[in-house]
Amino acid sequence: MQAMHCTAVGIAAQDLAGGLELLKETAAAEHLNWLSMNLVDAQTQQPIFTPVLHTRVGSTNIAILGLTDEQSTRPDNLQYTMLPWHDILPDIVAKAEKTADMIILLSSYPANINKKIAQTMPAVDLILESGHATSNQAPKQVDSTLLAGVGARGKYLGMMRIHWTQSGHWGKNIADKIQDEQEQLDRINWQLGRLKRRFARETLDKNERYKGLLTAREQSEQKIEILKNAPAEPTAQPCRYTNYFYALKSSLPGDKTIQTIIDQTTRAINEHNRKRLSNTGSGRSSALGKLTGGQKCRQCHPLQYRYWQATDHARAWQTLVDRNEQFNEHCLICHVTLPSYDPARVKSAQLLVDLPESLHNVGCESCHGPGAGHSSQPESVQPLQPDKKICTGCHTPDHDDNFIFADKIDKVRCPRG
Repeated sequence: MQAMHCTAVGIAAQDLAGGLELLKETAAAEHLNWLSMNLVDAQTQQPIFTPVLHTRVGSTNIAILGLTDEQSTRPDNLQYTMLPWHDILPDIVAKAEKTADMIILLSSYPANINKKIAQTMPAVDLILESGHATSNQAPKQVDSTLLAGVGARGKYLGMMRIHWTQSGHWGKNIADKIQDEQEQLDRINWQLGRLKRRFARETLDKNERYKGLLTAREQSEQKIEILKNAPAEPTAQPCRYTNYFYALKSSLPGDKTIQTIIDQTTRAINEHNRKRLSNTGSGRSSALGKLTGGQKCRQCHPLQYRYWQATDHARAWQTLVDRNEQFNEHCLICHVTLPSYDPARVKSAQLLVDLPESLHNVGCESCHGPGAGHSSQPESVQPLQPDKKICTGCHTPDHDDNFIFADKIDKVRCPRG
């Protein structure tokens, strides 16, 4: 964030993973402006970080607000709590709009809550969403507020250019509206021309799609004429924006300075998680006792075990080691053998604590379920047969955007015999 010269950083649930002290130390050492109006001290109920940052761009006074999803609160946490947005946001927005020409809200709430905020807080001009989107969404206007955001996991860089005017509201001037309508008319004419080339005249007269396009063309031409004859606009033009998404593909050349920061951060996170996991280990989870590990499966199914060894599943753990991510719980969950891949259950049962080496990699029981019962009673307890639901627990669009179950299952399906 510092290398990117960020003016402010909104706090989301992921940022709390290392605890408050880490955020405080980072803010002090790196001169970052962490923002959250509703992340408060559990005892005093006062904001722990800056609620609102006032800045100026050119002649425009801007208030940047931070709002953290209250679901980030852990019931056992005694340091902080999260106040509901509707209890704190109205007063802060009311104060901000007295001096700010534009109000920007950095929110880690999901889209449905942000939409509700936009409907009830018209003074908020722009909401930047984070942490919940599964793909890049084009900005959309809800009443007087513009909602924008990008997909999770940092696979895209979003850039929005804003032309803010004295009008203080989003919209398009007449010239832009005429251009949009002209583009629509061009599309209609192209479709009409395509139909004329494909069908005879007598056939077109009976073609419902052709007749519908003729009506649409007439309406579009009328709209353009009305816009051209519209009265002169007031001096204060509406505010406008352009929005771009840039895919951060692995094929793009890397920046050495940023890569050094990423490598240092990865090592620090890995070491932090290693210490934390070792300190919280308190005996093997009872749920892990239902797993036998692949070596047990091998005793009765040597052919299938050898086949598994040639698949990418058998190297899943090593791919994390190669990237120094083997203690990153967010990645680890899908690179080991577990009785469940639901993140909430994995975390609550501490399944990643004291994980034995025999459960490293995506083994037999990842697909076929815990094998202790089948191992002791092979005739009466049958293993599960993997289906699409089991696979898509890990092969989500964020992790595998080219996952087709019918194709991928053939690559890992065990041979018969």
